[in-house]
Amino acid sequence: MRFRASSRHEADPSDDTGCHEVAGVRADVGQQATLSGMDHLQEKFHMLDQCRKISFRIIHADDQMFLRNLYATTRAWEFALTIWPEDEKRDFLRRQFDAQDLHYQRVFPKAVRRIICLDDIDIGRLYVDRRDDEMHIIELSLLPAFQGRGIGTDILRSLLNEAHGGKVPVRLKVERQNPAVRLYQRHGFSTISASGHHLSMEWHPDRRG
Repeated sequence: MRFRASSRHEADPSDDTGCHEVAGVRADVGQQATLSGMDHLQEKFHMLDQCRKISFRIIHADDQMFLRNLYATTRAWEFALTIWPEDEKRDFLRRQFDAQDLHYQRVFPKAVRRIICLDDIDIGRLYVDRRDDEMHIIELSLLPAFQGRGIGTDILRSLLNEAHGGKVPVRLKVERQNPAVRLYQRHGFSTISASGHHLSMEWHPDRRG
């Protein structure tokens, strides 16, 4: 499975999926050759539900606001019990997103980065780094209104099917308290290390249930 680029307006988790983190926001032409496998995902979703069209599109510079807002929703659970003023919270989250974005660009320069769409509505983001010996899910997150509907689960399963076919492990990082941890555990991910607030998790095709 690879990702197919789409035009700007083309139809290109709770556990499903609130977010995990370990990007540049513009996919270059060189990446597009590695993205043809998004066809498999899109065909799968058409078969699952003709009324629900899940697609993936290239990220553009004017998507920054959407991506920042999406990022903020994935951190909302952390701020539930804080008393930070809203302006301070917004500024903090903006700086955190910018730092994350720069980190992704430096560490995963060849990653495929896409916005997830439901019909023509932007609902999340998916960043994946494919290498000969592994697949790294850098980012899989959905807006709260679209969590718990099986969308994140379907995307994750499709990625695992791809990794199973290529006989490569899938790795990711997630915050310890993130509800998405349960999603990954249910799909066979195990914790291989922990550092600070984050868990490093791994899935192996030979352990697939």
